[in-house]
Parts: sequence; structure tokens; C-alpha cells
Amino acid sequence: MAKLLYTFIDPPSERDIKLACDVLTSGGTLAYPTDVNWAFGCDAANPKALDKIKKLKPCHPKDRPFSLICDSISMAASVATIDSQTYRLLRRALPGPFTVILPASKSLPKQLHEKRTTVGVRIPDSPLLLAITAQFGKPLATTSVPSISELSTHTPPNSKKNLARNLCPVIQDIPRFGYEVQEHFGHALDIILDLGDEIPASETTVIDLTSFPPMLVRQGVGDLALFDL
Repeated sequence: MAKLLYTFIDPPSERDIKLACDVLTSGGTLAYPTDVNWAFGCDAANPKALDKIKKLKPCHPKDRPFSLICDSISMAASVATIDSQTYRLLRRALPGPFTVILPASKSLPKQLHEKRTTVGVRIPDSPLLLAITAQFGKPLATTSVPSISELSTHTPPNSKKNLARNLCPVIQDIPRFGYEVQEHFGHALDIILDLGDEIPASETTVIDLTSFPPMLVRQGVGDLALFDL
């Protein structure tokens, strides 16, 4: 069962940041609050860790790679191709509640042991995540925590979990508190980093920057005017 670790961000706890990085280095998995929702994360270059995240979110499309959390545009440039026009937009909008789709860099297959022509990048407005990623020194693979109903669609109908849900309906379909993440997903996580706050169950706005003008892929949280949309 995951350790529910209550931490803080003003400033981030050096001890907790080190503990999170040790888990990532050992191929473990984290859950953490982002600027829009709860999410899972692991070392993006560790295939076994990625498999653990995939099992936590079986509803994630198999042909869609996870987004990468970076601590800065500089780190993003290590996995994506960023020209001057794109750089100006990213400086204006990030950190923020956006996932930006960028052309993958030529070095990405060597870094992540997978081939893809584009990469989704997140630089969240989260001091906790930025501190973890900066100390870890490389991007984290990340995906939002699924709703309980999404999870149940991938559980056999006669399983004990589904029978329990039928008897005790879930009050909040998408976890908003750390203890809810622990209740439903703690069995497969190593640490849940909890700030003690209720986290909104929102989505990032996804912007395709592989060509210009930018294209809106998914409307979520965030001001589209930052991307001239």
C-alpha cells in the first residue's frame, strides 16, 4: 500500500522531494496533485515503471504515449524540437494548465526507448512537481488519475471490486483528495504526495504546436489567448 505523504510547497520539503526522487530512481510510481487534477507519474525512461502506470489506468489508449512533465522549457527542448516562434508562446503560457504537442527531438527514442514523431509536454504551475522534476533531472511520464467509473469498465462485472461498488456507490467519481487516491489506487503506488487540499477534477487544455497557427485539440482549463486562439 502506498505511503500517504503529507507535504508542503512554501517552500517544498527537501526531504520529501528527495524521497520522491528515490522512488522514481528505483522504478517506483507516484501520485501527486497538479495544477488541474490528481495524476500518476514515473520515470519516463523506465519501461517497467511505465507498465505499472498503464495498469493503474487501463482506459488510457494503448497507442497514445503519456505526456511528459518538464521543469522548464530547457528540459522540454531535450525531448522536443522548439523553434523561436514556439519558444515565445511557451514563455508566455508556461508554467500553466496546458499540454502542448511538439515535434519529438531526434534524441527522444534513445532517451525513452520508444519511437514517436510528437511528444506532449507539461510544465505545470505546481512548485511541488517542478521541484521534483528539477531534482530528478529528467522528464516524468504522467497521466491524470481516472474516474472510478472508467476504472470499473475494465474490471470483470462479477469481481469483488464491482460488487462492492454496487453495494456502496462512489460519492465522488473522480478522486479529489489524497485519501481517495490511496483508497482506489494505493495498492499499486509507492507514494502519494498530498498537500491536504481538495484538487479539482479538471483537464488541461491541449494545444498542437507542431505547425502554425496553433490548433486546439481539447478545451480544458487555461486562457486560449495565450496561444493566440
